[in-house]
Amino acid sequence: MNNDELNKLLDLEGGSLPSFGSEPTQKPAEASLTALKLDNWSLRKGDELLKESPRLRKLNLSSEAVADLHAAAFLPNPELEETCSDPLRKQFLEELINTTTYQSLHASTSLNGIAAEIAAIAFAEQFSLLAARVETSPKLPESKSLEIEIISNASKAAKQATEGVEELESVAQAFGLGKGEPGSSDVNAIATTFKAVRSNSALLRICSLAGRYRQLAQGLHKARSKNGFEEVTGLESGGDISRLVPTELMRMCVPELELDLMRRLVERQCLCREFEAKERVGLGPVVLVVDESGSMIGSRNESAKAIALTLAWIARKQNRWCGLVAFSGGSGHRVLSLPPERWNQVDLLDWLESFLGCGSDQDVPVREAPTIFNELSAPAGKTDLIYVTDAELRISEKKASAFKTWKASVKARLISLVLNTEPGDLKSISDEVHIISSFEPNEMGIKKVFSL
Repeated sequence: MNNDELNKLLDLEGGSLPSFGSEPTQKPAEASLTALKLDNWSLRKGDELLKESPRLRKLNLSSEAVADLHAAAFLPNPELEETCSDPLRKQFLEELINTTTYQSLHASTSLNGIAAEIAAIAFAEQFSLLAARVETSPKLPESKSLEIEIISNASKAAKQATEGVEELESVAQAFGLGKGEPGSSDVNAIATTFKAVRSNSALLRICSLAGRYRQLAQGLHKARSKNGFEEVTGLESGGDISRLVPTELMRMCVPELELDLMRRLVERQCLCREFEAKERVGLGPVVLVVDESGSMIGSRNESAKAIALTLAWIARKQNRWCGLVAFSGGSGHRVLSLPPERWNQVDLLDWLESFLGCGSDQDVPVREAPTIFNELSAPAGKTDLIYVTDAELRISEKKASAFKTWKASVKARLISLVLNTEPGDLKSISDEVHIISSFEPNEMGIKKVFSL
């Protein structure tokens, strides 16, 4: 019986005999619900984010879409699926991953839960706008302008996410949190602080200003570290361009000597200055008093609070205790103690956000100073005391004498920053008085305070 006869027989019985030498047919692979290759954790994370975030729920995206967008930020090496049930999402993510802005951003969001969530929301908002645009323009998918729309929205998503993550890093650093900071790296503390600051425009401006002040302080303190640039002590062989002597730098202008200079730089054989600096570490606490009279409301108060936050950061870097005082002559004062090993983030946020708003012509504590120090429980030691005010102080000689006696007893040194006014009697009780025209970082008085 040949094959044809056998097949006819099998057909009668509901079967068939495969032809020899023919390849078995394969079913086409089903399109993936996600554009990226995700595991169960990533899929579950997308579902959790969608439930937790009101901003994401407003976008009407699926949990798979949210998982994709979060994974693009969180995973170290996100990989695209061959096919996706939503081709537009796959195109969007492919374009997003290839942008230079995303690639710079990814170093901050990779395996960083908080930063990745911020980036994911930014990605989701731009993808939602793109999807809505395609849905309302039936001819768009058939035209070349779709590719332009995808590129545009992907670029905006990466830029928006970068701004959000930079905001997070600024807030975390201002409050002494996160990577490289002396404070806690508790992700819950970082998330709670960031949410509180982001929902309050005044706190956000304070953190932004504190970032500028912190950069100034870092520059001022660089020369005071063990590897600073305080005094030239000699010459040594090295490859540090910033320390090259003039004769070495001149070789760069001579074509015949330029290559030889490059070789000696690589081999660290160039003649460099040798520097030495003395490390000065504070022995006692730092106490900052901020005037919260009505005239300080608004931008002045925000700048003064940013100075307070920066000084607290400096004190923590130096392992010094810090005390913050808000004072208003007509309505009392508020105090906050910040030990270097532990900050109460909730209390710090409350201190920064609150404002007394009364006052008189005496808006820094003179008679009240001993009481305030007792409330702060300031430790003993040489104390840097800083007053920030815009009021002209008027006090009696008796009060001034009593303040000086107390100041000597606690080994305090008073530096006063006075904004746009004469210091009055504040000059007689201060070790240094700096009249400043603004709270800009280039003011000499502000530089003096940050160089403590």
